[in-house]
Amino acid sequence: MRRLQPALVLALLLVLSGCTVPGAGDDTYRPWVGQHGKDVMWVPTLDPLMLPMLEAAKVTADDVVYDLGSGDGKIPIWAARRFGARAVGIEYNPDLVALARRNVERAGVSERVRMIHGDIFVEDFSSATVLTLFLGTELNQRLRPIIAKMRPGTRVVSNLFDMGDWEPDRVVRLPDQNPVYLWVVPARVDGEWEVAGLPDWSAATLELRQTFQKVEGRLRSADGRAASVRGRLDGSRLSFGYRTDKGEARTVAVDVHESGFAGGLAPGEAAAVSGRRLR
Repeated sequence: MRRLQPALVLALLLVLSGCTVPGAGDDTYRPWVGQHGKDVMWVPTLDPLMLPMLEAAKVTADDVVYDLGSGDGKIPIWAARRFGARAVGIEYNPDLVALARRNVERAGVSERVRMIHGDIFVEDFSSATVLTLFLGTELNQRLRPIIAKMRPGTRVVSNLFDMGDWEPDRVVRLPDQNPVYLWVVPARVDGEWEVAGLPDWSAATLELRQTFQKVEGRLRSADGRAASVRGRLDGSRLSFGYRTDKGEARTVAVDVHESGFAGGLAPGEAAAVSGRRLR
């Protein structure tokens, strides 16, 4: 179950307002579509999207899945039962949290699922390897600075709502269902790097400008040669291309860590490429 911003669900609420959702509650508490929360109203995420969202993020038993605005706990429960992941839900409504905890007990996944009564802008979810969202574009963008600082490679999947000018890495579209957006948190590579190992470049400086997962910049040699660079990040994996003095296209793929990177040229070219952050 998820939350949407009121203006975005007005048409839906005209049809569903005040209705309970079959199977969403129990004899103690039954949530209803359109009930108010802290920032948003509650509406259900349809069951046919549960598995595609988790599959888009490639959830495994090694993952820690945080569901922000977790409602009755369906996605954390699915993550634990279907993939063996550890999962945490954060929900502001205490009645929904209590319902989710009962659902966790009934599903037999108490050892792997925890439900937190809290505010998603206050609680710490930095240990997540996967985030799931159904919050609205405005809330997604408010969360974006927090998400951008998370560990590179963290997968973020959102039902229906995007993140503004942060383009998704993948969009899953199913017949008669909301789109599912996937982002992979990129490493931070803005700045200047000293590069070694490029053919015909005894030493070089790489200046990079980063816009989310996209990078561009300039490669400069010690003797004054220069080449434009364009590339992309997939988590901590940086791939970029440039052209040699003879116009030959070369592609470099490296794994980035805090103060450097290491990798090589595209398959078929034997060269080890490394870099050290200068600033």
